[in-house]
Amino acid sequence: INASIIMQLMTVAIPQLQELQKEGDSGLKQINKITRYLTVVLAILQSIGYYQLLSSQGALEKAAATFVIVVSTLTAGTMFLMWLGEQMTEKGIGNGISLLIFVGIMVSLPSQFVQTFQLVAGDPTKIIGVVATLLLFLATIVGVIYMTQGVRKIPVHHMKRIVGTRMSQAGTSFLPFKVNTAGVMPIIFAMSIQLFPATIAQFFPNVLWVKQATDWLQPGASIWASLVFAVLILFFTYFFVAMQYDTHDIADNLKKHGSLIPGVRPGKPTAVYLDKVLTRITLAGAVFLAAVSLIQYWAPTWTGITTFSLVGGTSLLIVVGVALETMTAIEAQMAMRNYEGFIRTPSGPAGSGAAQTGGGTKSYGAARKAA
Repeated sequence: INASIIMQLMTVAIPQLQELQKEGDSGLKQINKITRYLTVVLAILQSIGYYQLLSSQGALEKAAATFVIVVSTLTAGTMFLMWLGEQMTEKGIGNGISLLIFVGIMVSLPSQFVQTFQLVAGDPTKIIGVVATLLLFLATIVGVIYMTQGVRKIPVHHMKRIVGTRMSQAGTSFLPFKVNTAGVMPIIFAMSIQLFPATIAQFFPNVLWVKQATDWLQPGASIWASLVFAVLILFFTYFFVAMQYDTHDIADNLKKHGSLIPGVRPGKPTAVYLDKVLTRITLAGAVFLAAVSLIQYWAPTWTGITTFSLVGGTSLLIVVGVALETMTAIEAQMAMRNYEGFIRTPSGPAGSGAAQTGGGTKSYGAARKAA
């Protein structure tokens, strides 16, 4: 994940990578190859950090053989998971790495429920806190679903124009902008930046001021640390949206194809209008991401329940996002499979042929809708 994020940033900053991205499948293969090499480098560095941390606490022996075993084992495990995720992506449904993270998060859910109910059994006065935690959990899930699925549709009117020897018909479509365009990336990147001192502290376990600075910068450790975390999320949300949308290119493409937004002049005024729309919906999405990410740190203080950690935060966003993505992929596969069955079915009597045509049209419509 970290290697993918770094590659996204490098693609924007380095012109050569931008050209590779525009080359289609061949360029994508080269970018994926670079990402794999970067993953190996990051895995080695992180393995060294873990070894330094555990050896400083006396959990590991400070020896060359132990160092080699720890670093090679963690790096090999990372590479195996990367390979497994790629195989799941190619032969399964959805993104393989996302599904692995999803399973890793969900596997802890039953034990957290058991610990929470055991807490209530031992102390009945905790029942109010447990109920509040569960209600907050459900409310956060509903909010994440609405924000993930929320789309601002900008109407676009297409004028009649001649293409070759044919005339295209006029019509109206929509230009969709998701409220949460950046997804979970701003939270991950904000956490990486804010927790970077903790990574450095692993290499200096005996330096007191480094440890104090690390503790102070932990998200949720104080109001100021939470404020810094929220500001970082706001910044990276706008940053990732700016990476994904170039309003000037969108406005130019609309103008070239004879399309316009009702009430807005083509060209630069369209780009300015799209900038305003993106700024407003991105602000709503960024504030929501910041609120959800901070809930996981403040909810235990409000409810007094520390055994349930899936209330808000990156984990819940990943779980809901991957679940919605997988459901959409399954629906698309089912619809396309029905449509393929309609094409391959041999024509029968007139009555059955009419029934097949009707079913095929419905499946094709469902496939387009799912896509």
